[in-house]
Amino acid sequence: MKIQVLKFNAIVWKRVIFLSVLGLLFSGSSYSQDSSAVSGNKNFSIKQDPAIARLLYHYKDYNRKREFAEGFRIQIMYTDVRDEVYQSKGAMYKQFSDLSSYVEYEQPYYKLRLGDFKTRLEATYYLQQVISLYPGAFIVRDKIKIK
Repeated sequence: MKIQVLKFNAIVWKRVIFLSVLGLLFSGSSYSQDSSAVSGNKNFSIKQDPAIARLLYHYKDYNRKREFAEGFRIQIMYTDVRDEVYQSKGAMYKQFSDLSSYVEYEQPYYKLRLGDFKTRLEATYYLQQVISLYPGAFIVRDKIKIK
């Protein structure tokens, strides 16, 4: 329970820091309106602080370099028999060749998970198809590979 609280606090602090930086950038930036906009013309210009453009560039660059993100997968099985997991993985590959399957080992159990879904809705679509083969399948939150 403590681990989840610390993880939550880290996420909250990251958001607070990010929003604080944005607030400082926006409060320090200057916006001016063209004099023609006052006279009834709809044209106006906005002057943006170059720090905002740099911040957006770094944010986009960071996202391009990331390999993993928070997302969802479908957990098919949870067992301590290694051969059973790999047989099921082969069956999953035959049935759903467009989705990646992963075997994770958490001593002493093996978990078979399917897919890299960004949203729960996308995972639910595939879960409806998978559940006919594996009635115990369910959606889990996991780190997914970004394509």
